[in-house]
Amino acid sequence: MTDINVLLLTIDSLRYDGVFTEEFETPTFDQLADTGVTFDSCYSQGISTAPSMTAILTGRYPLDYGGHWYLEESQPTMAEEFRRNGYATGAIHSNPNVSRLRNFHRGFETFEENILPYDPDGLVTNAPDDLLRYANKVARILRRTPYKPAGKINASLLSWIQSREEPWFLWTQYMDVHGPYLPGDEFSYRNKFKSERLWRKAAVTSPDEVTKTEHEELRRNYKKEVEYLDAEIGRFLDELNAEGKLANTAVVIVSDHGDEFFEHGRYGHGNLPYDELTHVPLIVRFPEFVDVPQPTTVNELVRTIDVLPTMLDLVNADLSAEMEARMVGNSLLPVIRGDKSGCDCIVTEKEMRGETALRFGFRTDQWKYIYDGKTDDHLLYDLGVDPSENRNVAADNPEIVDRFRDRLQARLDSIEETSSSVQIPDLEDGEGVSERLRALGYK
Repeated sequence: MTDINVLLLTIDSLRYDGVFTEEFETPTFDQLADTGVTFDSCYSQGISTAPSMTAILTGRYPLDYGGHWYLEESQPTMAEEFRRNGYATGAIHSNPNVSRLRNFHRGFETFEENILPYDPDGLVTNAPDDLLRYANKVARILRRTPYKPAGKINASLLSWIQSREEPWFLWTQYMDVHGPYLPGDEFSYRNKFKSERLWRKAAVTSPDEVTKTEHEELRRNYKKEVEYLDAEIGRFLDELNAEGKLANTAVVIVSDHGDEFFEHGRYGHGNLPYDELTHVPLIVRFPEFVDVPQPTTVNELVRTIDVLPTMLDLVNADLSAEMEARMVGNSLLPVIRGDKSGCDCIVTEKEMRGETALRFGFRTDQWKYIYDGKTDDHLLYDLGVDPSENRNVAADNPEIVDRFRDRLQARLDSIEETSSSVQIPDLEDGEGVSERLRALGYK
């Protein structure tokens, strides 16, 4: 085992073109890309947080082994693997979709989740429901954001690192880029209520009624959020460097999924797995002594599901037998070194919230095939001539569709096989989490 620290910074809702475009000013991300490894063709295994983060933190597809709403007890996690290899493990975040209630805390010695506006320690569990509901609504109104902002998250991350002996594995999920889009760090109550109203109109109730002016405001505020987060991460990494904590640390920047801006008639991330939702930034800055070429750009198709095996390979971890059996992702170290090709087909999948319908996307260099289990629609796009995925050519290419349908059936068979003996408890989020989810546009 190699004693390299691993800092995993996941960013909720950050599109690929939110980093790699001239429209956005992101000097921190640019500097990491200029000195590390940039993956130009990384695609997520989910179109929302629950499936995406399940894939990243377990190295398996989201719908296997009971799905992505709850990590069943036998499922090994990234944190468990680091911990069994002698690492201190920590997580500090405020995303209700990857909370202790959903069993994502396993393997973390420290798991700080700022997800409940009221009663974080369960001290008033027996209080009347109406009282809890009222208290949580008041608490959410008083908070300027429905999440913990990056500046405060980073202060907690730095404090945790300062109090730990090496080696360590630390993960956070920044929520600043997720809607409702505030104008960067302008955390005023006026901005809060205005942003929440516009976000709910766009992402939940009336996307077709968003005006051109409102659309431009959404894009402008999204840009400000990305640039604010970039600056905060830059300050955090500068502090780590000044304290001598960065030279021996692998820094991973990855998004769980993107966000739509009406490319396919929706805002947010509740649509089918189009590229604006699945194409995400992945940047890894390795310590200088690691045997990989830096800086370099990898153009091969890779997956967020490959992050876990890459980090475990980096530290030469001894994997548990269960992780070996369940892990589908592959280490990207051989791909970076040019010794191995990337993935031939990207799979993205999700169970729809509150329903049993499944959605799938299969992407190669040339084709995107989408299956919508709610409507039983089969869509096909020729990415070579239609990279924006606007013209469904399924009827013109029945043989291509049949090949993808075979892949879809194989996935459905795997989901059934791996989940047949899995018992998932019925989850009740409670009023605190429900209020947070509503503020984020989920309910």
